[in-house]
Amino acid sequence: MRRRQTLVGLAIALALVGLLVYGVGWQEVLALLSEAKPQYVAGAVLAGGGILLVRGLVLERLLRPVAGAPRGVAFAVPFLAGYFARSVLPWGRSTGAPVMAFLLAANSDAEPEDTLAAISLAEVFAFLASIIIALAGGLLYLDIDLLRTEETASTVVYSLSVGILAGLIVAGTVVGLTRDGYVRRLMTRGARGLDSLLHGRPRVRTPDPVSRRLENFLRTLGTVGAARRTLVVAFALALSSWFINVLPLYFAFLALGIEGGFVLALLCAPLASFGGILPLPGGTGGIETVLVSLLVTVGGLSLESATASALLFRLSTYWLHVTVCGAGAWYLSIRGKRTITV
Repeated sequence: MRRRQTLVGLAIALALVGLLVYGVGWQEVLALLSEAKPQYVAGAVLAGGGILLVRGLVLERLLRPVAGAPRGVAFAVPFLAGYFARSVLPWGRSTGAPVMAFLLAANSDAEPEDTLAAISLAEVFAFLASIIIALAGGLLYLDIDLLRTEETASTVVYSLSVGILAGLIVAGTVVGLTRDGYVRRLMTRGARGLDSLLHGRPRVRTPDPVSRRLENFLRTLGTVGAARRTLVVAFALALSSWFINVLPLYFAFLALGIEGGFVLALLCAPLASFGGILPLPGGTGGIETVLVSLLVTVGGLSLESATASALLFRLSTYWLHVTVCGAGAWYLSIRGKRTITV
């Protein structure tokens, strides 16, 4: 991991958050945060820790059908270290996954492409679960007649439509990859073409065939996909993790004295994750902006209250995860060897 680029990315992300707070009114936001009720802040932090725990359980479950996959401490520590990379690297869901796969494979007898296949499924399950939770929140919001203006209704419908479309695309891609069809054959041919292109290149020494790695990856996807009970339990855990993900935002509302915000949190917490498309660590800056916009437009909160809620939410989720997972990465780095399977 290139530390300088990572630190620059974090600095830019924090600067964007600072600009958001400054533009809204930093004195007003800090005044609201200083009056936050500590018991609810503690509840948000506990829920934030629960998110990390359940997401680890999702991946652990998907790794069970994989031969030689890590267990116990040999899973937990590399998972935390890999999640740290996922959190601090730009586009962490994509760039952090190979890092986590390598760390899990290095601490087990599995190959990196095997662990990457399970991680990819875990990411897909988490994404689809977020769409389901957001859809449930949107339907509840409509049902209890909280949408008082046409503009607010349009915002909710548009946001849900984008999420559902993205979910369908992702689900279709997964079906295409897990079944032996046209998509898999096309990818295999492309990988073999890349092997031919790399063969004989002076700067590539004894390259490990890309096609072999891809075949192993697809084979592992098929193996995990055939374990139906594993898939059902993993997806149920993914749904649970996103339900828990709603709680820090709800506790943030309670801490700031905002009543009746559970349904609003159910809708906005998953949709705010779309702000993570920005190439910044953990989507920092983008997620806060999207969340504040949703809370103001849909929930009718003031800019100051929405910003304070977003900051509490991110402190008890993203920054908590960076701290805990950073400790795991530090522990793994100082050992300099495989952790012990227990």
